[in-house]
Amino acid sequence: MADMALARDLEQALGRLLLRRNRSALYDAVLDAAPVGVDRQTYPVLSGLARLGPQTAARLADEVGIDRSGTSRYADRLEAAGLLARSPDPNDGRSTLLSLTPKGTEAVALLRDALTKHLADRIQDWPDWQTQALIDGIHLLVDAPQG
Repeated sequence: MADMALARDLEQALGRLLLRRNRSALYDAVLDAAPVGVDRQTYPVLSGLARLGPQTAARLADEVGIDRSGTSRYADRLEAAGLLARSPDPNDGRSTLLSLTPKGTEAVALLRDALTKHLADRIQDWPDWQTQALIDGIHLLVDAPQG
């Protein structure tokens, strides 16, 4: 069984990481490079589609933690900016799939580069082993069987 003191330290560290101000700092670093149409509200939709591929608004909302109406509203803005397209869902004739356009894919690449640069600046003084331990730990935590 995991050491309870370490588990408590992990819980507190994750709580700090997930604070709105810390997420906002990451968003700010990324959104400085964002094209028109991408802001704090639309970024999770764009990023979610990049990670997950074409999704219905309902499935995407569940994955990124935004309500369905918000996801649809933000998708409208991304579509108007030419970053997202809608198409019929081949598995459900009543649903529409949201997907990135080539322009949206380019925007995601630009935003990911900006985030990578920001993170590189944040970890520049860390020893490589410590950075790798963080990466490995995140993978272990996220990929661990639920139960």
